[in-house]
Amino acid sequence: MAGDRGYLEWNELAYQTYLDETRKEMDSEISNLIRKVANLRLNDKIVYVLKTRGKLLRPTLVLLCGQSVGADKGPLKKLALAIELLHEATLVHDDILDDDSFRRNAVAVHAKWGVRDAILVGDALAALSLNLAAEYGKEISKIVSQTCLLLCDGEYMDASMANAELSERDYFEKITKKSASLFKVATLCGAIAGEGSSLEKDSLAEFGEKLGMAYQIRDDLSDVTTLKEDLALNLNDFQTLPLIHMKNKERGSKIEDNLEQKIIPKELCERLKDTGSLNYCTNKINEYLDGAVVSLESLKRSVYKKHLVELAESLRHS
Repeated sequence: MAGDRGYLEWNELAYQTYLDETRKEMDSEISNLIRKVANLRLNDKIVYVLKTRGKLLRPTLVLLCGQSVGADKGPLKKLALAIELLHEATLVHDDILDDDSFRRNAVAVHAKWGVRDAILVGDALAALSLNLAAEYGKEISKIVSQTCLLLCDGEYMDASMANAELSERDYFEKITKKSASLFKVATLCGAIAGEGSSLEKDSLAEFGEKLGMAYQIRDDLSDVTTLKEDLALNLNDFQTLPLIHMKNKERGSKIEDNLEQKIIPKELCERLKDTGSLNYCTNKINEYLDGAVVSLESLKRSVYKKHLVELAESLRHS
């Protein structure tokens, strides 16, 4: 990778242009899907979810990975949409399990229409995802369905261990299944649909999983460092790497006696700094991102490989 230093220099304009174009294209695919589900009684609720979508990171990964092994973008778009639909399905169900009332500054489906309807909306989105994935053949269909099982297992870990003492090992197993598996299925299926070689498929699968791990740790770190000042919290509600590491470092100290008490965000940030937990998590993020970038070394030079590296670097600097 050192020899590619000049080639891999950050080009924010070209990268952002690609992201903007991809979002427009995926918006078009989503609009087409909305028209196709117009006859469903759940239509208004499905449309609500699809219109409150996020950054479309996972479908972007499908497209970039397929293009990085030589495929055209057009035939990959339905597969990219399939992965996005699966992601949205998990969010609808996740909000129910966590009893979160908002998602992306909008009222969560279960809070707006009730748990029964939300469960069905999540199921419908998953079914639509599997239906689209099936158009790409047995291998991709099987991988997507296997990912569904991993997502369920990870979600079950999250729900069943909500009040347990979570170890780092438990945490990493949970986010591998619940979060990183969606990144991996996006990158691997993109490579398969793009008819990449075995080496390319393995490399991109590894890239996706490591990128997903870094993304989730970054997200968890942001959750505890951007809390509102007037919000009190109970540390048992946050079974994430920063707090797991902090608890382990404080164990046996006089601070441990106060772990179950509610504390204010400013105090929490100070404790995370004092225990080295902020640096620890940042180092873990960088380790995963470094590994993700290294995994791309076997891919031939292309603007799409370059954008994959830039995507990983954007997480490092976020």
